[in-house]
Amino acid sequence: MGRTGPALEFSPRSVYGRPMHHARALEELQQIAMFVDELPVAIWVGSVPSGEAVYVNKAFREVLGIEPPEQATRGNYVGPYSVHTPEGDPYPEHEMPYERALAARAAIEVDNMVIHRHDGGRTYLRVYARPLFDAAGVITHVLEGFTDITREMLSKQDQRERETQLRQAQRMESLGSLAGGIAHDFNNLLAVIRIIASHLASKEPRPELREGLEQIDEVTESAARLTRSLLGFARQGKNLSQRVCVNEITGRVAELARRTVGRQILVKSALCEGRLEVEGDGTQLEQLLMNLVVNGRDAIEGTGSLTIRSLQREVSETEIAEVPAGRYAVLEVEDTGTGIAPAVRDRVFEPYFTTKTAGAVKGTGLGLATVFGIVESHRGRVSIARTGPTGTVMRVLLPLAADRERQASPERIKVAREPGRGTILVVDDEALVLRVTTHALEALGYRVLAAVDGAGAIEAFRSARGEVDAVVLDLVMPVMSGREAFLALKALDPGVRVLLMTGYALNYEAQELLNLGVCGFVAKPFSIDELSSAIARLIRGTRASSAPKTE
Repeated sequence: MGRTGPALEFSPRSVYGRPMHHARALEELQQIAMFVDELPVAIWVGSVPSGEAVYVNKAFREVLGIEPPEQATRGNYVGPYSVHTPEGDPYPEHEMPYERALAARAAIEVDNMVIHRHDGGRTYLRVYARPLFDAAGVITHVLEGFTDITREMLSKQDQRERETQLRQAQRMESLGSLAGGIAHDFNNLLAVIRIIASHLASKEPRPELREGLEQIDEVTESAARLTRSLLGFARQGKNLSQRVCVNEITGRVAELARRTVGRQILVKSALCEGRLEVEGDGTQLEQLLMNLVVNGRDAIEGTGSLTIRSLQREVSETEIAEVPAGRYAVLEVEDTGTGIAPAVRDRVFEPYFTTKTAGAVKGTGLGLATVFGIVESHRGRVSIARTGPTGTVMRVLLPLAADRERQASPERIKVAREPGRGTILVVDDEALVLRVTTHALEALGYRVLAAVDGAGAIEAFRSARGEVDAVVLDLVMPVMSGREAFLALKALDPGVRVLLMTGYALNYEAQELLNLGVCGFVAKPFSIDELSSAIARLIRGTRASSAPKTE
């Protein structure tokens, strides 16, 4: 490649390989040049050994966006033409098609050249280069043909990105299942500790021992908050179907952030006009936004700024693979921190993965994992929109709510311990949970029947012959699930009163049973006060949980 030189010289025999009148040959050469100029393939011919361009066609100028630079000669093509690899590095001079064709003394083909055009565009090229020989076998010129493969390469890049996103989604789904299972089992253990501690505290007359038992109860509640974070990541937590205003949530979080992130960090908010409503759990959405704010704060070293913004966006069918086309609310948290390293970018949403391993901001690795789970449970998408040395933008897309009347917020049930009267059937496959729950209910005054699985529950219920006032039923059990056991109990007695309990918190499966007639719900680990209040309300014939319906 180089500046345009004089036209190639051909003898009259060189046009068609047979004798021809010189004037006729020149006329034919002009026609050939005109034809070549109209080819959709860019043509460049360089002399040997200088490498100066002696001919380029119109397509060459269009594809590369410039005329051949004056200084572009052999050994100096990369800079003047701005030739790069697909990774963005300058293309090695010794690997240019001109050099490779000379070395091979044969036609070669490359498809890894990218021209950084002067107008800011990028052109991916497939280059065919071939040496031209004279009668003595000496290379006199190199002919190169350039095909613009930008659309093809961008399509491949898009496909690779989609495949990467799919693999990441599958990995996150597997991690979510694992995290959900761990949280469920951990909640069963916490339930045993909390019930025993609260029961002993209620009976302990010595203040110092009672205080210690109450502290155990507080610790188990703190541990339960940790498992709720895991369940949020695993998309096994509560996802209420309420209309919530994104701007109201964003405003509250921005105000809270201004009071908590420190004076050295400026917190700004940029909210779009209107209510911008989505269907979801307002508490969870506040949590995900606050987690993003905390993550952004920790990325800032010294002074900086955080910007929280909301906007509305229309997503087309082909724009984002993970979400369907439609109208979305967009939440963004932008920090001026140090950015996310490429080596960890694909792992930031994994639970227990953190780059904060020391100091006051040592991380648990659950902040962004919880964000991921909450967004997924709301049928949205979270991504790193931009990251670099000057900061990071985290982006959340949530589908906008359809136009309909707003739902009222659910009322909270006041929890109080109540003495027990009547017969309770407790069903749980975890022996420790079954034992301590039975003892706690007996201590409250209930007569308790125990069953370790659904089949045992049905047999015990049938044998009691109408004496069971309420059933405390675990949702997740092997062989016969809580759902199957409930339906079987309901077939025996349509008026059976069932309180559902699970280590998974309120999810869609639990909500389905509430819709089918289960009278209440408690999440493990629960205290004796929570359990006694729920059962007492159940026996009185009222619902023990006022959780609204989910979608």
